Parts: sequence; structure tokens; C-alpha cells
Amino acid sequence: MKMTTEQAFETVSKIIFDRACQLIIGGNPAFESEKCLFHIEMVMQEWGYKSAVVAEYCDSVKEENDNMREMGIEE
Repeated sequence: MKMTTEQAFETVSKIIFDRACQLIIGGNPAFESEKCLFHIEMVMQEWGYKSAVVAEYCDSVKEENDNMREMGIEE
């Protein structure tokens, strides 16, 4: 079975999201993961793709990182 380009983007995003979750669960920010996920989303849009899955990963990590920022944890 051949993977589509959109599926490939989603797979890579899932790997990054899973790592971000490990960091956040450990009480650490995942700022780099957030930047990476938003970059992937931007590239997808530039190439004409849109993924609700990738958008949700972006939003979830940003929300958790925003909580860290509110606690004074800086990038």
C-alpha cells in the first residue's frame, strides 16, 4: 500500500506530537515540537494540503506550551 503525501505529513506530525506529549507529561515544555508542527502545517498549506489531524496536533501542543508560558517558562 502506497502512502499519500498527506498521510506522510500526518505520520511525521504524529511522531513529533508523541514526543511533545512525552515532554509535557514530564513537566517540560515542547516549544521546538510546537514550531516544527506549525512549520509542517504551513508547508502542507503551501503544497495545497490541509489536515485536521495536523491542525489538532498544532493546537494541542500550543495550548500546553501556552500553559507553560503562563507559568513563566520561557523558550
